[in-house]
Amino acid sequence: MIEITLIDEAGVLSDAEFKRLKGFIIDKCLCSTKGLSMLKHVKVRNDGSSGYSGYWTASWIEDGADIRDLEAVIILNSFYLKTIEQMERTLAHEFGHHWTLGHLLERYELRHFFGDRAPYLYYRVRGAEPISDFAKDYSLGWYHCDKELLAEDYKYHFSPYSGEHRMNSMIGNPTSEVKDYIKDLGKSAWL
Repeated sequence: MIEITLIDEAGVLSDAEFKRLKGFIIDKCLCSTKGLSMLKHVKVRNDGSSGYSGYWTASWIEDGADIRDLEAVIILNSFYLKTIEQMERTLAHEFGHHWTLGHLLERYELRHFFGDRAPYLYYRVRGAEPISDFAKDYSLGWYHCDKELLAEDYKYHFSPYSGEHRMNSMIGNPTSEVKDYIKDLGKSAWL
């Protein structure tokens, strides 16, 4: 069985919190063995007042048109995240990036996350229209970035924080059609 490698560089987690956070994605969220194997580690560290609570980043090898050997890292910033619940919420969102962007990389060869829009089908099923209200990047702000909307939709449907969506006042909560879209995104590749 694949496990998540958790590194508490900040030294803020008790033994019980470390165990809880280490098992959170596997025990509480939609994940797969293949997707977990591509997650190098989750690191809790104090990045100071950086403006972010966490982020997902990845590297990969391009072999012609194919992408292989995806390796991702999730960072949780303990400067802002003071409780285990805050860390879980952020980890659910960041793993949402891992699930959605990892699949978009593999299936759609979306190499430039913030250079290309999410597939139009996602915009349609999400009701993210007019499309000009959303951007492929942060040019319209965090709340209008399609990649952040995807990660929040993952968190809403595939984590214990289903009642929470930071963009719901703007666009509403994601429907079951969005849930199916996100799950199907990885069906052939990661499930």
